[in-house]
Amino acid sequence: MKNVLSACVALSAFTVMTAQTNSSGSAAIQRIAKPDHRGTAWSVRAPDGPLLFTRQIMAADVSRDARGQAEQALDRVAAAVAAAGGDMKRILRLNAYVSDDAATAAVDAAIAARFADAPPAVTLVHTPLSVKGALVGFDVIAAVSNAPASVRIAAGESAVMPAGGKVFVSGQANPGPNLAASVTTTMGKLHASLAHIGLAKSDVVQVKALITPFADQAAAVAAIQQSYAGGPVPPIVLIEWISTTPAEIELIAAAPNLTRKQEEAAAFLSLPGMPNSPVFCRIATVAAGSPLIFISAIEGGEGGTAREQWKRIFDQLGNVLFETGSSFRHLVKATYFLAEPSARTAMGEIRGVFFDPNRPPSASALDVPSLGRKGKLMLDMIAVPPK
Repeated sequence: MKNVLSACVALSAFTVMTAQTNSSGSAAIQRIAKPDHRGTAWSVRAPDGPLLFTRQIMAADVSRDARGQAEQALDRVAAAVAAAGGDMKRILRLNAYVSDDAATAAVDAAIAARFADAPPAVTLVHTPLSVKGALVGFDVIAAVSNAPASVRIAAGESAVMPAGGKVFVSGQANPGPNLAASVTTTMGKLHASLAHIGLAKSDVVQVKALITPFADQAAAVAAIQQSYAGGPVPPIVLIEWISTTPAEIELIAAAPNLTRKQEEAAAFLSLPGMPNSPVFCRIATVAAGSPLIFISAIEGGEGGTAREQWKRIFDQLGNVLFETGSSFRHLVKATYFLAEPSARTAMGEIRGVFFDPNRPPSASALDVPSLGRKGKLMLDMIAVPPK
């Protein structure tokens, strides 16, 4: 209870602070900063507008130490965001990846220095990286001024989503004799899922693939590229997961023609031939005009059972949702990270308590070797306000 009350006080105190620090074109972006984790926000709320999605970006010079790689990778992030008409103060979500847990402190320091005045929602996790020798990587979602009429992809490096409706497709997984075959089958079914709701593969702005073995990542990337049949390939994010299934893949796509009354900002859809679940939906849609709320990784801490850690996580999630004007009924995207496989059972139980079975978010859950720091359980979320 003490942790919950402390989180409430911290959230309330820093809501006012972020209203004072947002400036220079980012006044409409509302941030609730983490007082004990400089450069990181509990949440970032952004109005509907063009959004940039990037691939995983790493340093060009991997002979540098972790801090040097993190700084150079962030320089490259800044260049990608600037090319789309944005800047570092308009980054909404920053996903950080470390291939060695010893690099985490350096990444935290680089983020604290770079984002002191405009903290994004941050998630950090351990995974191998596609560039040999890379210790650090980032991908971002940023608000930008370049406003295309449809999705614009820059050579697989980044994609700009126009303002308007958005679609979050839950992770889908299909077994296969190897990673490439699993990815090929899964991508085909994901694109069929988009077609079912009237979208095309050209509407996709990011492909996130959870894969094993990571040593075969080049084959996974090639299979994703082949699924676009010579057309533009959206940014690809790769994360190693621990599973008997070679791949699970999720998509984010633009839905420019998706319109609903504003009081119905989110809708939660099923897909033919796939069973429904009370704790995740197959597709979550966000109507044009609705803000997005990005919520940083919430960790379970070091002590207690998996059940106790999930309770702490969901208590803090409730605090953040309250402060941002959202609720458990308005979550549209969930990602769960488990460095303790036995925690899946407790995860299912607690979701059943907090989620409306008719409105659960789209989701992916992955077992990982490490969260990059102490702790075993973590989640991050995207939400919308009720209206």
